[in-house]
Amino acid sequence: MKNLFLATCLATSVCSSPAMAAGPGDGSYSPAMMTRATTLTRALARHIHFNEAQYLAVKQLHLNMLTERRDLEILLNGASAEERDTRLAEAQQRYEFELAALLQPQQLVAYQSLRNNFTAHRIK
Repeated sequence: MKNLFLATCLATSVCSSPAMAAGPGDGSYSPAMMTRATTLTRALARHIHFNEAQYLAVKQLHLNMLTERRDLEILLNGASAEERDTRLAEAQQRYEFELAALLQPQQLVAYQSLRNNFTAHRIK
């Protein structure tokens, strides 16, 4: 009986630990980064309607992208502008590819339209 009680207590303490309560990977991101990823995801979701699974996957993609950009900025501190531009462009291409893989065809068309309109607006 003692063993059963001890095993139950141990299982309860393991399952209620803070690491288990957090979502996957939440502990490695700062609150500012989580807020920024949520803002980016919500802004995109206003134009491209996601289902819940897509919303979560896109938010994780934004977290990965923000982390990669931060790491590249640290890594490339002092590097030439050409090298920085090249590495950041490669990161952006990976983001675009991974986002396209998450979207359905009609969502991808809406995203490309949004992106083209935003880019045209920014150039003017």
